[in-house]
Amino acid sequence: MTVMEKRGRGSLVASKIGDKVLGRRKELKMTQADLAKNICTQSQVSRIEKNEIMPSSDTLYQIACRLNVSMDYFFGVEPVNHTIRGKKICEDYLESKEFETLEVFVDAQLQTVLTEYEHRYLTWVKAVCSGYTKPDLRIAIKTLEALLENPIKHQDYELEASIHSSLSIFYRKSRESEKAEQQIRKARHIINENHLFNETAAKIYYQYATFLMTEEKYEDCLDLSNEGIDICIKHNILFLLDNLIYLACGSKQELDMISQKDHELCCVGYGLAKMKNNTVLIDLYEQELKEYQLT
Repeated sequence: MTVMEKRGRGSLVASKIGDKVLGRRKELKMTQADLAKNICTQSQVSRIEKNEIMPSSDTLYQIACRLNVSMDYFFGVEPVNHTIRGKKICEDYLESKEFETLEVFVDAQLQTVLTEYEHRYLTWVKAVCSGYTKPDLRIAIKTLEALLENPIKHQDYELEASIHSSLSIFYRKSRESEKAEQQIRKARHIINENHLFNETAAKIYYQYATFLMTEEKYEDCLDLSNEGIDICIKHNILFLLDNLIYLACGSKQELDMISQKDHELCCVGYGLAKMKNNTVLIDLYEQELKEYQLT
């Protein structure tokens, strides 16, 4: 591809673009040859970065795609595009618990040129996969601990909460209860501090409440479950609402505090589980309802 030279009044614009191309390329740890491949020559990339020439719009567009930014990024209108290539695939496979297949996909992605943020996200996903596919939990735990010890400039609070949450799960599986609670508490703090009330928040509240139930801390489990239920209702989040209701009702059963209001709430949770065809939870609700003698 040809590169148009712009001089005179265009030198200021060229300077801004050259600086941004250079800075972004170094952020991605990409060589000039990597950036130039199938777009222009390495020499032209060098001259662009030295602010000697202004690329044509077509060349600049291809450079933007290679650097994973929008065209506006070069003109000071928009920050770096922090979207993650393949994120939807990761989310779908995580949701369906197809960890072995996802691990293959993530390994392939980690071999490509990535932003620091993309690398952090995919490393977290890989750690989650290894926690469920590898016999030694320490591999996943050490990877997640390393991520938390080495924060990056771009802060995605939802991702950071998820890293803490995943670490809590694996600590719990390795019977390190104190560490598990510390991590899930940190995840909850991040969610609340940054008002991130979405499906990730529901997961964290559900995980924390489940942990408290297994530790037989029923009063704390009830408080966390009710807080999670309130968030789900206030922010119209149906995800895991049926699970949180089940934990709240289960806690009240253990505390011998079941009331008519709890009967109604339990029926709501049971209905949600049936709508979602959550067969495991349906069975649990039916057992609880029989115990309550509320059916």
